[in-house]
Amino acid sequence: MKKLLLYCFILYSISSSLYSEIRLSVKNEVFNFGTIVEGINVPVFFEIINSGTETVHIEQIRTFSSCVETHPIEKKKLKPGENLRLDYILESLGYGGVLINKKIELYYKGSNKPLVLRVKGSVLPLKPYQAPLGEMTYNFFILIDVRSPKLFRKEHIIGAINIPSETIFEWIERFSNSLSEDMIIYLYSDDTAESTRIAKLLHKKGYKQFISLVGGLNEWKKLHGSKWIISGNR
Repeated sequence: MKKLLLYCFILYSISSSLYSEIRLSVKNEVFNFGTIVEGINVPVFFEIINSGTETVHIEQIRTFSSCVETHPIEKKKLKPGENLRLDYILESLGYGGVLINKKIELYYKGSNKPLVLRVKGSVLPLKPYQAPLGEMTYNFFILIDVRSPKLFRKEHIIGAINIPSETIFEWIERFSNSLSEDMIIYLYSDDTAESTRIAKLLHKKGYKQFISLVGGLNEWKKLHGSKWIISGNR
């Protein structure tokens, strides 16, 4: 009887090991984003599934530099049948003219090799008349003429907006949600005295992005003459 029980136990152990499997799979192992223009950021995602019979413990995910995780993965343990979505953003700036074929490796306990995912696609180079959005946001600034509307209509630097010094705090309060700290906002007046006064007050209130242009409009005209100087409300 004991031998029979031992024999049954051995058979059970063998059968259990035969049917026990630690395995991850993916619905589509290749994410092909097609053809894009350099500077476009592409959402990349993969659906990972525990297709084995045991709980899987994810140890590490290795990706490449331009494929950035959008948020940390919610769970690192997957029970049989459970799935997990991996979300990334592919930043294509710098890849103009390149055919991308990069891999993401997912390592998990019980497997001697990772689950390999691939990101493929073509990135077209920028034309001379094109620029990525990142370039604009990096170089973005606002030019504010703090003089009176009458002086602004007479002449001002092209692209400037007229916000008289007595209304600038009201303007800031109105648009405070849009004025990020990494934005540069230049102020100018005729001889820099008024714009500097306003800039000092704003810095004391924590608005470090406001900067007074030294010399103001008078210094501009001395250096550049009428270049970029226009009249009217434009």
